[in-house]
Amino acid sequence: MLDTHAPNLTESIRILVHNSDEKHHRIPAAAAPTKRSRKRQPGSRQVREKRTFQAMFAFGLLLGALELFIVLHYL
Repeated sequence: MLDTHAPNLTESIRILVHNSDEKHHRIPAAAAPTKRSRKRQPGSRQVREKRTFQAMFAFGLLLGALELFIVLHYL
């Protein structure tokens, strides 16, 4: 359908993608390695989740202390 309105559109898109890949030094998907070359540390997700929990817990304690202070202040 696009070929009837703009016969060179598909070729133009192909050229633009090719130029963009060269500009950003990308490798084609077919030539991409099947295995990751850089491995992540095995415990990085657990560490991130632990830090998130600690931050949320500290924030909860801070809010709880503030609420307790406000309630006790008005008694």
